[in-house]
Amino acid sequence: MKLLKEFLSRYITLSDPQFENLGNSLREMHLQEGDYLLREGNICRTIGFVTQGTLRVLHFDQDGEVTRYFIPKGAIAVLPDSFRYQAPANENIQAVTDCRLWILRYEDLIKMYDQIPMWTRLVQKLLEEVQHQRALGRRLNMQDVRTRLQLFNEEYPGLAQEIPIKTLASFLRISPLELTKIRSEMAQ
Repeated sequence: MKLLKEFLSRYITLSDPQFENLGNSLREMHLQEGDYLLREGNICRTIGFVTQGTLRVLHFDQDGEVTRYFIPKGAIAVLPDSFRYQAPANENIQAVTDCRLWILRYEDLIKMYDQIPMWTRLVQKLLEEVQHQRALGRRLNMQDVRTRLQLFNEEYPGLAQEIPIKTLASFLRISPLELTKIRSEMAQ
């Protein structure tokens, strides 16, 4: 909970009773590597705060899986449009490593608007944070592969060593073999 409180304090100041009230609405969730937090076509009914591990947002196309972006420890796991409008998701959220999250249901989030005056601002900032991750994924894909890998390593320090090479290759939109070759060349 300490990590969550520190994260939220970047956006708003919660009194101890307000944070306790929020804490009473949260539940802890554990995902194993490969488990889905959300599948395409389902409605995103929760917003999660990652306290351990890494998730990814992905979709499937004619060539297989495509990783859009990663959700590391200390970040928010949600598909904003599906959550906000309670509409079917067009992407998946999957655990890349074993994960722990604090989960807040949509219904409980709505109740917080009445209980915490700054809640609207907080939710807006959280969704902006997620949009930043989405934009990063799009921005990276406009670069050549070496630049993408370099920017990935800057944005997600150490993550390349924690996730399967296939997942990183999917994000970079290259084959695992190409990624291995490029890493070797860059190491020289």
